[in-house]
Amino acid sequence: MSLDWRNFTSNEIEKNFNPRIAVPDFDNYIEEAQNKAGLARTNLAGKLDVEYGKHPMQKLDVFASQNIEKAPVHIFIHGGYWRALDKSDHSHLATPFVENGCIYFILNYGLCPNIKLSQINDQIHSSLKWIYENCSNYGGNPENINISGHSAGAHLCAMLINTNWKNKNLPHDVIKSAYLISGIYEPEVVLKLSLNEEIGLTAETAARNNSMKYEPTVECPIWIGAGGLEPWLWLQQTFNYSQHLRRHGYDPEVHILPNHHHFSIMDEMLDHNKIIAQAVLKRLG
Repeated sequence: MSLDWRNFTSNEIEKNFNPRIAVPDFDNYIEEAQNKAGLARTNLAGKLDVEYGKHPMQKLDVFASQNIEKAPVHIFIHGGYWRALDKSDHSHLATPFVENGCIYFILNYGLCPNIKLSQINDQIHSSLKWIYENCSNYGGNPENINISGHSAGAHLCAMLINTNWKNKNLPHDVIKSAYLISGIYEPEVVLKLSLNEEIGLTAETAARNNSMKYEPTVECPIWIGAGGLEPWLWLQQTFNYSQHLRRHGYDPEVHILPNHHHFSIMDEMLDHNKIIAQAVLKRLG
């Protein structure tokens, strides 16, 4: 049988593409992350709920050391299948970056089904433009902006890579590096899942936001990874997206991290000795 998800039964697709089924104790990992995030917000210097757009969910948190200037900028986009989770669940991921002199932005965005996936994509694009224009007010360097995202956040990063930023009056190389963690890159999969009742994707919206139907335009180093314990069809999304990039002349790093599943993989961003944080910080300089 081909490893194209379209060749699998609905039950098999559900098991492979619903992380909350693949990881039965997922709620423990989410609760643990929320506890770590809450503690981090008491220890890190930051400014919370900064508005970057008119929608009530278009807010971001900024974490940075005091009195920094022209610091490398990192932007994190959370996952949750475009319909769940919050920036406040991920504050702890800022810790190694702040400790290494970087400025860290964590985004919120409107969630499905209250808004459509295309609108979320627009909001994420507007956040990058806002950060480019405003990060210097917080000590950041707009000429050194880097992005990462987990799960659905990785998909949104891919859509940023597909954008011709010159058409939005930004430098074509506004993104200096990208880190896509455990991503879902073909939203059409969701049409086969029971959780689409919560997301509300249509075939038209899913196709319009398929990151592999567009030619990537931002030329920057790209790191793509997933957990070795993730279901095979989910892992295949990482391989498929890396092949998509290679067809267009890119040479992405591809990493499968052993002993990690969809939720535990984010532990690899918790300090500068962890694999993902180390990769990001190496590029940030």
